[in-house]
Amino acid sequence: MKGQRDLKICIGASAGGHLKQLSEVLKKTDNWPQKPSYCVTTHTELAQHLEHYGKTFVIGECNRMTPFKMLTVFGRAFAVAAKIRPDVVITTGALPLAWVCLFSKLFGAKIIWIDSIANVEKLSMSGSMVRRFSDLCITQWSEVADQHDNVEYLGKIV
Repeated sequence: MKGQRDLKICIGASAGGHLKQLSEVLKKTDNWPQKPSYCVTTHTELAQHLEHYGKTFVIGECNRMTPFKMLTVFGRAFAVAAKIRPDVVITTGALPLAWVCLFSKLFGAKIIWIDSIANVEKLSMSGSMVRRFSDLCITQWSEVADQHDNVEYLGKIV
């Protein structure tokens, strides 16, 4: 159709289980109408797992116990969101990717947050933050979805 453009789809994950879950989601991209075009992760070593999907950005790792690193990652997350201006962000977390979601939302992106399967009783702290502005917030536990109006349970990924 004339005038249509490809969506800029950004995928992202932190290390460990977050990347494993994102990998499970990405295995199903053969059925996606369009492939991801950008990736965001927290470690250079992780970039090699994602770079065949698109240009990959490394923003660094942090958590609430590392406030100085947090400021650096916060700035990098803003810079990446401002540079790529994605139409859609799909992520499994954690905090650094929550900031990518926040800034991307400010630039008009749709946000899909998939909370970690490790969060059996409640959403992660980052998931609790992102669910407030996400377009789709998914948990892998029906009991967790039952606690929130705007959290969906669609089954387990892993």
